Amino acid sequence: MDRKWLFFTAIVAIALLVASASQSVSSAGLAANSLTGYYNLLGYEGIPTIGTGTADLGSPPPVVDYVITWCRYVNITNTEWGDYLLNYPLHLPDGANISEVTLRVADFDNVGGNIKAILFRRPWNSRDLGTLLAYTQTFDDGGSDKVINMSIFGGLPVNVANQTYQYWVAVTSDAGATPGQLCVYSLHVEYTIDGAFLPLIQKGY
Repeated sequence: MDRKWLFFTAIVAIALLVASASQSVSSAGLAANSLTGYYNLLGYEGIPTIGTGTADLGSPPPVVDYVITWCRYVNITNTEWGDYLLNYPLHLPDGANISEVTLRVADFDNVGGNIKAILFRRPWNSRDLGTLLAYTQTFDDGGSDKVINMSIFGGLPVNVANQTYQYWVAVTSDAGATPGQLCVYSLHVEYTIDGAFLPLIQKGY
């Protein structure tokens, strides 16, 4: 009787072990199909840039960094979108699919000016101005901090092809005829990587 019980117990234990191993392998296979990644930039990492239509606007305004809030701040007056920009280069893995771009900004102009953030790409070996891929903006709803997302206007996801293109987010302000400010606290990019690329990422290629 004892031998039969021991034999039965051994069979059950082996069956449970095999089932557990199969489930682990299955779960590992599912996890390897894709990977979600995140890329963050502080506001002060933006590169101040004069736009294409600023030839008659004189010298660019000073850029100030508020270290306490990590805000890069540009005080601009009587400007339109594209006159002055803060550019944020994106260094994402090749093959990544950008699924969301979110920014925390301050739209201090409560009269009529708005802040717009645009995802661009251009061939890395060209002088092209860039192709608009996706964008988002604040609206005339009072001056305060805002969180804005690019997915609400469409254009995403975007597949990253580093062999051909370079990518960046440009933030600009439309201050109208009133004093306005361009302030960026942070930028957050969410992307996915297909399973075929995971071995390269894990090896650091």
